[in-house]
Amino acid sequence: MDVRQGQGVRGNGSVTRRLRDDNALAVLHHVWDLPVGPDGTEPGVTGSDLMAATGLSRATVHDVCDELIERGWLRELPNERAAGGYTKGRPARRYGFDVHAGAVVGVDAGQHRIAARVADLRGRMLGETSRTVDHDLSTPVAERLEVVARTVEEVVRAAGAPTVLAVALGVPAPVGAGGRTEFSGNPYWELMNPGLVAHLQDRFGWRVLADNDANLAALAEGWIGSGRGVRNQVTLLAGERIGAGIVDDGRLLRGARGGVGEMRYLDLVSGVGSADGLGKVLRDLAHRAGGSGVAEEVVAAAAAGEELAGSLVEAAGERLTRVVVTLASLFDPERVVVAGGVAGAVGLVEVVNTELPRFLDLPRPLVVASTLGRDVVVLGALRRALDEVRAQALSIALR
Repeated sequence: MDVRQGQGVRGNGSVTRRLRDDNALAVLHHVWDLPVGPDGTEPGVTGSDLMAATGLSRATVHDVCDELIERGWLRELPNERAAGGYTKGRPARRYGFDVHAGAVVGVDAGQHRIAARVADLRGRMLGETSRTVDHDLSTPVAERLEVVARTVEEVVRAAGAPTVLAVALGVPAPVGAGGRTEFSGNPYWELMNPGLVAHLQDRFGWRVLADNDANLAALAEGWIGSGRGVRNQVTLLAGERIGAGIVDDGRLLRGARGGVGEMRYLDLVSGVGSADGLGKVLRDLAHRAGGSGVAEEVVAAAAAGEELAGSLVEAAGERLTRVVVTLASLFDPERVVVAGGVAGAVGLVEVVNTELPRFLDLPRPLVVASTLGRDVVVLGALRRALDEVRAQALSIALR
């Protein structure tokens, strides 16, 4: 008996529906994952192809495809015989993924920058925007809610107003169930995530998710960055503050209330002393050395070979080494990806890899710099939104 076809199931509609949904998702995900052509065209797949890929019968495959066409996820393509001018014999039905069925939005709702992108269902960018903000504890909650919502609204309009299937937000705060920050008593966290999910859902009626920004950075690195193919990796998002997205055996760790990866314990670590990120550390070091205190200027000067700037980057690297050691001792990752605006500072990760043998035995994690730049959180948010759409595809009404 092929249970995937629901054969032998009688009098239990819920079981039959679940099996049918499993079959539909197997077909949809296979078609969704097919590589597009060099010119970006969607590939076609026949019933026989789907039978071989999923193990389903021909009747089940075509039945499921008809349902997915009706739902709006697939399109029926011209058969190859008709396209080639052949008319003899029964032509094979061909199906393709409808990449234009909807779009997703990724947002980096940071303290100093709100950035957003719209992408199609294969993650290809349709539009982007960003704005500089200065949200501190004196900023009214209503102002933060409004500027995030306005940024999202603008980027969707700039992308041609596609049907939005999911929005994912990255915030510099722990995020628990329902997109809320459940920890209380931290005014900064409360300002960074003041009910953003509920506000956007009420305003636009879209499916909205929120996650910690370092978690989303880790998703981006595993998707298209320096953590791709690595089952155990830590992404350190080290801007003004430092946070960690921790992937263990391919699974992002979150904890009971979304607090995994928060680095407040660094206050207690000798040689570190705070959860300040690389941007703030370099700025403070530059100030003490009599410089302008702009982290990006320090990085540029170090790249140009300026000796003092190079020594500041080295000092920041020595501090970062101790952060990496704590994470390596707790989670034993294969790789640590340093992400953020100044993560690519010349010599930074080299200092860390050189210093690690003082603290860790072999095998040690390899420390690398992210190649995704300042948009790492936005990219991770897009990945999170795409994952949500894939998982909930059959509950999403396209038509």
